Amino acid sequence: MKNLYACMLCCILAFYATAQPSDSYLMGIMNNGKMKGASFVAVKEGKRIYHKNLGIANLSNNQPVDDQTIFMQASVSKTMIATAIMQLWEKGKIDLDIDVNHYLPFSVRTPSFPNDSITARMLLTHTAAIQDEWNTMGGLYVSGDSPVSLDSFMKNYLVPTGIFYSAANFYSYPPGTQYNYSNIGSTLAAYLVERITGDPFSHYCDTAIFQKICMNSTSFLLSGISDTTRIARPYTFYNGAYLDVGLYGYPDYPDGQLRTTATDLARFMTMYLQYGVYEGSRVLDSATVAFILQQQTPVDPAQGIIFYRATAGNGDYLWGHNGGDVGVNTALYFNPVKKAGAIALTNGDGASSANADIMVNALYTWAVNATPSATDTFPPCLSTTLPALPVLSREIEVFPNPTRGSFFVNVPSSGVIHIYDLQGKTIMNTSLPVGRTEISLPQSCSPGLYMINFTDKSGVRMSSRLQYMQR
Repeated sequence: MKNLYACMLCCILAFYATAQPSDSYLMGIMNNGKMKGASFVAVKEGKRIYHKNLGIANLSNNQPVDDQTIFMQASVSKTMIATAIMQLWEKGKIDLDIDVNHYLPFSVRTPSFPNDSITARMLLTHTAAIQDEWNTMGGLYVSGDSPVSLDSFMKNYLVPTGIFYSAANFYSYPPGTQYNYSNIGSTLAAYLVERITGDPFSHYCDTAIFQKICMNSTSFLLSGISDTTRIARPYTFYNGAYLDVGLYGYPDYPDGQLRTTATDLARFMTMYLQYGVYEGSRVLDSATVAFILQQQTPVDPAQGIIFYRATAGNGDYLWGHNGGDVGVNTALYFNPVKKAGAIALTNGDGASSANADIMVNALYTWAVNATPSATDTFPPCLSTTLPALPVLSREIEVFPNPTRGSFFVNVPSSGVIHIYDLQGKTIMNTSLPVGRTEISLPQSCSPGLYMINFTDKSGVRMSSRLQYMQR
């Protein structure tokens, strides 16, 4: 569901725009694709040559899409995974071609081929034989951010003793031999970033990517967005009416939960078009960008490191990604040789015949022939519109763990503790003093895995997981 139209542009589209696409043309596609609002950007030679907002961000108050509107990205989010992993690769902190178990606190193996290694390159090219098991994943969508940590979800999905584990989580062929698009495989790559750096993936991206290139309206987590009224409400079309499905999240958030504005995302795309640099700030080495944007495996000739190759209506090769989730349809594609690219972000489901890919194609095939003017600039990066997230401690101290009902937590300052089950249901909330405190789970709790989140008075957050065994 996080990539409904993967590689839609891989076939040449019939529409070839020699003139700038009109508002009526774009609105026609939006209406046919049941997309209530959209924001578009085209860039050329480092300049923002086109920016247009159309439609409605929030039907409840008729709020129009504007420059400040934040859209959920769905699978366009994965481009941040590629960027983060390759930053570590540049520093020699990860080898793309050794067993990922070298970096993990647990072992990952496909049940059919337990002796075959899975590598980071396989994760980043959808060839790791890890399958999206939607009977599990679909049930973990929640309102707001998921209370299930990335660490907990990965273990419980990939390790045989995990509560989300199933043979259906893997394909029956050897890793590295076939291509099958995998949200969970991409998320495991994001988890490698977390394990190697000791920094939660969302926070790593804040400091290593977003803050470097003025992506100040960007966050993987809803908790990182101070004004959620800026977020375009996701709408699905059901029984002849638009249904607001709310601001949702899931534990595998790196593969689809990024939220940003069209301009912020255009800064990121421009960084790639300029081989790793945006306004003097280097995110990736130029050789690394070139490596990302090339064929990585003979299994799928169009697949780079997360980014894949597509073909525009004028025959140009593009690199990029698209995304689809409930009430979300997005696309980002660019040509680094011609230094042009386009973005379309929408708050609707889209359709095979009317989607963000088609609108990006129209914008790109116009933009590649456009001549930037002196007034075609990005807005200045004057201030941070989203607060910097606090550095998160990796874990709160909990013992004994597993527990048979009572346990101790040890916290460095006073604050509030929240305990959730894996479906997001709150089990208990309570205030804690500094130091060690004994806690007892309610008698109604069933054996299983529980999440513990602690927030002190300054907003610093800590988390852990608790295994509850039968009393």
